[in-house]
Amino acid sequence: MARQLNEPMKQAANPARPILAAAALLGFAAVLLGALGAHAFDHLLVGRAEVRFETALRLHLAHVPALLAIGLAQARCAPRAWLIGAWLLLAGVLVFCGGLYLAALTPVTALIPIVPWGGAAMMAGWLVLAWGFVAQKP
Repeated sequence: MARQLNEPMKQAANPARPILAAAALLGFAAVLLGALGAHAFDHLLVGRAEVRFETALRLHLAHVPALLAIGLAQARCAPRAWLIGAWLLLAGVLVFCGGLYLAALTPVTALIPIVPWGGAAMMAGWLVLAWGFVAQKP
């Protein structure tokens, strides 16, 4: 009986849960934005806007399965490195792709200067995770 009562507590404390949920939501958003880009926004996505949108969508889609895999591989990575790396990747996708989507679909280009920070966060996240997977003791 005590074991059954502790199970929800263990599940709630799992740091992979928000990363896995975020990856699923990012997957939904990627499919939605891809469909909207092909149909509803096709008249807006010309020239530089099209390049920005396609770049955002490509990196967005690439990081969805990566974040799912990282969430599932949590036990194989040094805990602190996993936590920092996963959140850097998630933040990087939101800043990089979000900034490019915004610049592609609206006249707002004020956020373009922060887009590289999102790319830097994604690269840093991958490096931290690489270190964490190597540093994890068997």
